Amino acid sequence: MTAAERESGPREAEDAGEAPPSRRRLARLAALQALYQAEMNRESAEAVSAQFLRYRLGQDIEGIRLDADRRFFDRLLRSVAEHRRDIDSAVSAALAKGNGLGRLEPVLRAALRLGAAELLYQPDVPPRVTIREYTDLVGDFFDEPQARFATAVFDRIAHSTRPGELDGPAA
Repeated sequence: MTAAERESGPREAEDAGEAPPSRRRLARLAALQALYQAEMNRESAEAVSAQFLRYRLGQDIEGIRLDADRRFFDRLLRSVAEHRRDIDSAVSAALAKGNGLGRLEPVLRAALRLGAAELLYQPDVPPRVTIREYTDLVGDFFDEPQARFATAVFDRIAHSTRPGELDGPAA
């Protein structure tokens, strides 16, 4: 999939004959936007989550319906809010020395936190799915090197927190 295809919204995907993004993918994107907004505006994740649930999710914005999985969105943001210290510790442990979490771009930091939260606190989602989804999200915002960087971080977290689940053939 090209960068232009990834950047197209649900309506453009339907027009091109592609399946629209899944409700969970939209939830992940909305959660990424919410965490970014919370950090930039120095608001709590809970407050921003409430705003998104009330005013954005399920609404038509610029001709695109944000039909995200509201429960999954809420679970992701609650995981980050409730377990921030453990999530940051897991991400920091997966980063190379000298490349602290605070030195990363805010969008990348939010994506790493969400992916780590999903790996740590959403056992119903296979780790390969989490890694692929967040690598794709990072790729939507950054160039390939950052997407590969994110993949490596998620892979380290998955191997340390969910050993054995990455063994066997790729899904």
